[in-house]
Amino acid sequence: MKIIGVAASPRKNKSTRFLLEQCLDAVKSTSEASDRGIEVELIDLAPLEIQGCIACDACKKGVLCSQDDGFQSIIPKLADPEVVGIIMATPVYMGCMTSRAKAFIDRTVVFRRNGFLFKNKLGGVIAVGGSRNGGQELTVQAVHAAMMIHDMIIIGDGDHFGGAAWANHPDGYEADTTGIATARNLGIRMGEVAATLRG
Repeated sequence: MKIIGVAASPRKNKSTRFLLEQCLDAVKSTSEASDRGIEVELIDLAPLEIQGCIACDACKKGVLCSQDDGFQSIIPKLADPEVVGIIMATPVYMGCMTSRAKAFIDRTVVFRRNGFLFKNKLGGVIAVGGSRNGGQELTVQAVHAAMMIHDMIIIGDGDHFGGAAWANHPDGYEADTTGIATARNLGIRMGEVAATLRG
């Protein structure tokens, strides 16, 4: 079993990836995930060129896409039946997810059109805003909406919609203990629920 984390920031090795790493580390730290042999993998979209969906309908013919870009390398990873959950992490741009996150989400229609391959998989979200209250909850809910279209099972952090962090914390994002806690709690919940559902 595997839980995949997707970092949807256009910038490499910044706050969004850091928070996602914290979350995935927490997945591995749970005894439930460890007992069930749940693995984690991080997919970073920053170095990839991913275009938006062009509604060409090629994916109605199978798990494939007509656009020859970075998304092609992701398709086999997400289609793997061993994947039990997906955690998406995105910065907040203009009150919502990044264009890279939206392009990625739109392209996942390939999995919906080929037997709802994400159905009953766990979905979690981390949003990283420029201020403490910088649109994180709205962003998390926007990604949740796409996950529900896939018929995924939405997981929160046990107290909130998901991870919500502050990139511009005065002491640096690594010092945002509140935000880090939400990301880690989301990872713990993902590990616990994955172990329970997959028994």
